[in-house]
Amino acid sequence: MNKTLLFTALVALALVACGKKGSISGTIMDPFSGKSVEMPTVWIKGTTFTSQKIPGGLPDGKFKFEGIPLSDSAYTLQAGKPKYSQGQVKFMINKDNLDVVQNIFIYRQDVAPGLYRPIEGKEAEKIKANAIYQAVCRESVVGFRLKFTTENPNTKKKEENNLPPPANVPVDVAFLSKIATSVTSPIEVTSYPVLSESAKKHEDCGVDPKETLLVPNLSKGTSITSEYKSENLYEIKGTLLKGKQFLTIKQDGKLVNAYYLNAQ
Repeated sequence: MNKTLLFTALVALALVACGKKGSISGTIMDPFSGKSVEMPTVWIKGTTFTSQKIPGGLPDGKFKFEGIPLSDSAYTLQAGKPKYSQGQVKFMINKDNLDVVQNIFIYRQDVAPGLYRPIEGKEAEKIKANAIYQAVCRESVVGFRLKFTTENPNTKKKEENNLPPPANVPVDVAFLSKIATSVTSPIEVTSYPVLSESAKKHEDCGVDPKETLLVPNLSKGTSITSEYKSENLYEIKGTLLKGKQFLTIKQDGKLVNAYYLNAQ
């Protein structure tokens, strides 16, 4: 062991020997509203640290645990509340990181699956998926039908359905994606320019070959960063392609959803 490693080890042992301990503090936040969550429960997994021991609870969602022992492995901070998701985040307490500040995110379980755009000071805006126009394809990934005809079951009359215009969003985005399943694997997010082509060229989409489809230009896809935010919730951040595009979300190789967007 060289002198530097020996010194580092001795310092670490000295800190433990003298009872050096750390702390973690932060706020429990609702990612859809940007507001703190009142009266949540917060705890450090596998320890006796819990907000249930705090008289009066956490009326403003703010917490602080002190006297946390130093550790070579990460702690897991968890938070929850009845009818809310459960959030968690890992953190370290060591000689270089004694006082940690870390927010954690939970949200109401009645939030519907889908894509949301948080807006400061307001509830997050849900982006329409226009699912009835989607044709899930094998090789083409997804296709959007420009229009199709259905029969009204009440009047028996034919009705024409036209694809709504794309949702306008900023080029630089920070979306929230709520996934319907409890699968915890990461999601893959890709932005594709849009092509308008005959459905005859995309027989894998299973629609009338006489129709026109909007399909992604698979040769020009751009990966968008995504990361865990809370239970079944992921944050999507990055710069989209300018103009009309498809934003596709996959999990374990399967298409979860696709959105028709116009980034401005």
